[in-house]
Amino acid sequence: MNQTQKLAYYPNLLGQSERIIQQNIESKRGLEEYLAILQERANIEDQYAKALHKLSQQIDRSSITYLREQLVNQLRQKIERLENFVDLIRSEIVEQVKEILQDQNQVSRRIIDEMKGLEWDLQDKQDDLMGGKLDYKLQARDLEQSGISDMIYQYSLDISEDKAIKQVSKTQQIQSECIKLEREFEIIVLSYNEFIDVYKTKMENYLSQMEEQEQQKLLVQKDTLMKLFLFESSISKQSLQDTEKLNDQIRKTNLQDVIENFIMKYQRPQEAPRQLEFKPYSSFLTKTIESMRSQEYQKLKDIIKAHNDTFYNIYDDCVKTNNLQTIEEQELTHLINRNSVQAIYKIMQIHINCVWNANEIQNNETIVGLLRQSTLNRLLWCQALEIQANKSNYKVPSNDSYEQLIKWSQKMINLCLEFWDASPLRKLITVSSMIHVSVQNKKHFLMYNIKENKVLQTADFIEASIVQAVYDALVEEIKEVTTLEERIRRQKINILTQLSKICFTLLQFNPISVIKMYAENYLKQLSVAHDATDNLLFQIESFEQF
Repeated sequence: MNQTQKLAYYPNLLGQSERIIQQNIESKRGLEEYLAILQERANIEDQYAKALHKLSQQIDRSSITYLREQLVNQLRQKIERLENFVDLIRSEIVEQVKEILQDQNQVSRRIIDEMKGLEWDLQDKQDDLMGGKLDYKLQARDLEQSGISDMIYQYSLDISEDKAIKQVSKTQQIQSECIKLEREFEIIVLSYNEFIDVYKTKMENYLSQMEEQEQQKLLVQKDTLMKLFLFESSISKQSLQDTEKLNDQIRKTNLQDVIENFIMKYQRPQEAPRQLEFKPYSSFLTKTIESMRSQEYQKLKDIIKAHNDTFYNIYDDCVKTNNLQTIEEQELTHLINRNSVQAIYKIMQIHINCVWNANEIQNNETIVGLLRQSTLNRLLWCQALEIQANKSNYKVPSNDSYEQLIKWSQKMINLCLEFWDASPLRKLITVSSMIHVSVQNKKHFLMYNIKENKVLQTADFIEASIVQAVYDALVEEIKEVTTLEERIRRQKINILTQLSKICFTLLQFNPISVIKMYAENYLKQLSVAHDATDNLLFQIESFEQF
């Protein structure tokens, strides 16, 4: 394994300091155990030498005459070699191992202390990151709620101008604080990422030092074992064969292989600390409030309303009269280049007619590209679906058509989630509660196949849909009414009507308790009469899903 490969592997160990520390301890323990083995070997050889000395004295004092001198001399020579062997172990080899062990102990303690400090610093950085993120998110939510109040105060006829101005001032203050927290959170993320780089560099350095220690340990073992085996071979010819085998084993030992095994013994961690990409807070509710403030939401409504008759005329021409299900590439390019509402709607109506008849249009990628471009294009697609369904009594002609419709509805849901676009999604779920296919003479509604999408059950989408409905009621034109009291009464009726519609649509996808909570909150916030409020809440509680 070369240095580049090692450095590529090191980051995989980030976040595993406890395992690295344990490996450091185990490596040091291995050297300590080796030292203990050497000392025990010296003790055993010393005891053996003393036992042989007693034996030589016993032979010397005995009455044996034949070869007594030779036996005693042989024992004395063996004792002398054993004493030299013990001295070698205790004075040279043990001291060599002790010196390495002492050095490694100092380095190990420093590495362990620094790694623990790094882990504490990492935890502090992660705590700061989570705290900053939470503060920023909570402030963003406060800004959303204050934005809702802005809209309500702006258009509610029973709210004084002074109170509305104070509410706008409050929102501006919250927005200023939110911007401040956003900048602080961005700085925290940058600081965290810089720390991760430092963390990675230090971890690589620690692992390099540990690798060096492992090399020293193996080298001292190899060196001392070689000395022991060479010295031992001079003591007894009988042990020569065993000594050669051990020498062969030592010679064949590849130090680099051992080092690689030491490095690669770790499995790849499931998750290691990584750098983060800063992303400003965004949600369905935030995008909805922004579109209301910029009048974009109202502009889109006005466009759809102004072209309603045109849409039906396009349907009659493209579907009822000619049953168009394909668009030539040249014609498609021409319509896109016109960049008008009528041209884009014609593309969407032909595409919907193709889907409705279980065909796969050749220009799918172009259609998806148009849907990704703007909220208006997504609304035009939903409008084309609604008109096609309305003209067909909301009944899909075949199971194949129904499958195509499910697939494209799911694509639309995913696009709305990607762009936090509540308006087309709200329109899609409304029409999905009416579009159906006949299964064994029973109606199977499209909403059955999309209701499991988690996005339709999020608090963010639910509240964004309700806020849009409230806005529609507040800005709805009240005709032929002159007195302020009557205008307020009519506005409350509009609010109750719009809230009822959206609540009963959302009830198809969400628990009764959730929708009741939101309805009760907004009815109270908008000062709707108690009897009307109680009546709507009772209807919600009594609601039964299809």
